Amino acid sequence: MAGSGIERRQSIRLEVPCPWVMRDPQGQMVAKGRSINVGNGGMFLPMRVESLLPAQTPVTISFAVPRSTPNTYMLEDFSAQARILRHQPLVDESMAGVAVQFAKPINLGLEV
Repeated sequence: MAGSGIERRQSIRLEVPCPWVMRDPQGQMVAKGRSINVGNGGMFLPMRVESLLPAQTPVTISFAVPRSTPNTYMLEDFSAQARILRHQPLVDESMAGVAVQFAKPINLGLEV
């Protein structure tokens, strides 16, 4: 039932602003930005509405997860085959939130 509050994700998502690039099935860049959240199973991405692809479209997402230690800061690069699950409006009408699910879970090494 929609809106029941039941979590359907198989992995947690953390609010980590990861830089990302989305490419369509032909390898053309569709959009880029910073994630709203990310987890081992997928990401939630803000995207301009004119760049939206239909739900279920397969895409490739290249992204970088921030890593830091007391003396360093770096980005670890990842790339994943994914599919667009859904879109939802964001506060700014020109932007939409896009949920993508990775084809295979990725061990991103994120901790709560």
